[in-house]
Amino acid sequence: MEENKKICSIICGAPCKVLKKYVDGYIIAADSGLDRCLEASIKPELVVGDFDSVKSGIPKGTEVLRVKPEKDDTDTILAARAALERGFSELRFFCAFGGRISHSMANLQTLTFLKRKKVGAAMFGENCVMFLLSKQTVIIPKFNGYLSVFALEKSAVVSESGVKYPLLKRELSDAFPLGVSNEISADQAEISVHSGLCAVILEGE
Repeated sequence: MEENKKICSIICGAPCKVLKKYVDGYIIAADSGLDRCLEASIKPELVVGDFDSVKSGIPKGTEVLRVKPEKDDTDTILAARAALERGFSELRFFCAFGGRISHSMANLQTLTFLKRKKVGAAMFGENCVMFLLSKQTVIIPKFNGYLSVFALEKSAVVSESGVKYPLLKRELSDAFPLGVSNEISADQAEISVHSGLCAVILEGE
């Protein structure tokens, strides 16, 4: 547990079956994320939110941060703020996709909020993961599924190698989805964002 002390797993409310396998570190349930936790027999250390959608009772001994429904922050970003206040430097969001589209968009903006604070973050849903890159390079091992890169600003310069449709310092736009549904063709792919901000989405097994 010592090596994971800076990792915080935040459980959101969308349907998700990967919790037991991947959740690590300090666990925060965001509102109905408590239902997802208890379905997976996971007890969170902290539950945050306005409790407008949670159905489960709060386990004894669990810390609670309750807010009024009339608020600017979503329950997910409240959980992110709570994690930052507790000193965590890597945030992993689970059950983050597959529910309301508006919540998925809000979660994307939450990743942008954390990126600007230079906090490592990724969001997981059913067979998908999303994270942001800016002036960074990542190596992604081969998997069965799709790799997509989307510009989140007017312009981003991206290179992709080890993929079916390679790019070499190609300009991507936030108004055209050129980077959607690529596939890894080698043992691994290398994705570099030379400028701008991009969302990387992996979908598949």
